[in-house]
Amino acid sequence: MPHTSRKKRTATATQKRLQVTDDDGWTHVTSTNNVRRVLRGTRTGIKEQDSDSQAQGQHPAHGISETDADGQVELVFSPAEAPGRLTLEELQTQYQGYRERWGTSETWKRLEVQLGERLTEDKGPVDAIVCVGLGSPSGFLRGGWVDRRSVSMYQLAALESIAQRVSKTLSTKINVYAQDPVFNTLDKALLSSLDITIITHPAAFTLITAQTLLFCPGAERKHLEQLLPFNPCMVFGGPLEDTESEVIQEFTGRTGSVVLVPFEVCEHAFWKTRLYFREGEGKGAVSIDV
Repeated sequence: MPHTSRKKRTATATQKRLQVTDDDGWTHVTSTNNVRRVLRGTRTGIKEQDSDSQAQGQHPAHGISETDADGQVELVFSPAEAPGRLTLEELQTQYQGYRERWGTSETWKRLEVQLGERLTEDKGPVDAIVCVGLGSPSGFLRGGWVDRRSVSMYQLAALESIAQRVSKTLSTKINVYAQDPVFNTLDKALLSSLDITIITHPAAFTLITAQTLLFCPGAERKHLEQLLPFNPCMVFGGPLEDTESEVIQEFTGRTGSVVLVPFEVCEHAFWKTRLYFREGEGKGAVSIDV
């Protein structure tokens, strides 16, 4: 067989590029080398809940599935992947922009008034704020395929402003806790700089009392069904109405609520979000546009 002097070509990996459009309309390019395959290690398969979660204003699920002792499929979430060169200082600068836009919005101005009135009428029932399901302010979900950073940033701005308003009205420091398995190192550092304590599952379920303000615009229904029976004095999230859940309907049936004015800068960050509060026994629900 004749020999050839032609050199054997070494195989090179083709780095595919993925375009992701964020909530502000910017298009980002990421390589698939950074995409984590989220279906590895599954034992029973994942039932996708993205469409239902997004309709509720929730964050899309991502992770791997495991089966608990009762045979129920549970998603095991992993930290979101932040851009490789992003620093804490840059993330803090980005956050300040979101914080300013939220703080000057008509949505917050009206909510602040309603929150202050509710705290005054109830003579300060809040002694802690627990945040569940915030999402990642710095990273992409589902291994780089879903960009929900703007939503998380605006919701974080709302959380911080609510905490400051509660502390100011009650003239005492209110502890703020946040739980979400998608938090990465940068997220945790950002939240810590805002004096928010990071907790891990299932700590949130042990911290909620009748004096807790539950901040949960991104919580899934199954978590709400576990959280609401603790009867928190206020809940920022929803909408909780018209859900096929007896637990949630029982909660809304004995609470009043105010509906947020649409946040025009990023309307889906607070889509039909309400502030729920306890009414006296037998008073039923009251809905007031703020």
